[in-house]
Amino acid sequence: MSLSTSSSFQCSFSATPNTDHFLICRFGYSSRLIIVDQILQQTPSILMGETLIPFSNLWHPEQQQSIEFLVNEFLGSFNLHSFASARRTICRKILSFALQFHNVHGSFKIEANVEHVEDLIIGEQGFQETPSPPRTTGAPESAIERLRKEKFDVLNKEEEIGDCSVCYEELKGQGKEVSRIPCGHVYHKSCILTWLQINNSCPLCRAPLQP
Repeated sequence: MSLSTSSSFQCSFSATPNTDHFLICRFGYSSRLIIVDQILQQTPSILMGETLIPFSNLWHPEQQQSIEFLVNEFLGSFNLHSFASARRTICRKILSFALQFHNVHGSFKIEANVEHVEDLIIGEQGFQETPSPPRTTGAPESAIERLRKEKFDVLNKEEEIGDCSVCYEELKGQGKEVSRIPCGHVYHKSCILTWLQINNSCPLCRAPLQP
């Protein structure tokens, strides 16, 4: 089984005339499941936080440095220390957009939306329950072992569980064993065990698994 992850950042900007100068910076998170270069599923964006940064005159170097510092601090608060260079690039993009708009309008507000996209990439062989390589960011070993041993035999007939949000196939009637994780969401057992090798959270609600 070929299994890997990658991260990227997507940015979008907008500006509108306004009575006051300020920047609204939002940070969101989403994840994608990719198999053989095809995106099978992408979770909706989750807003992790936002900040409002007032400013006066963008032509002053001190003002530019202040905005760059505050945006960098805001993005750094989301445990993105390993993406320091990406944060600096995002800060420069925001400032560059603001300066371009400053040439046209006197007073305005800038909205900058930054999306952290995490990809789970599965190779051609797909999912298999095989011995896993050493993990660095996955769920605790005790939580995975507990889930591996648990038996989830019966689904409530009235319970609408839909599809497995990892492989995107139906949970009922596929002949595959299913598991319910502590937050209450249900997945194919092989799918969620593979997912938890590199992610310590529910694919849907992002709730972490405890040891």
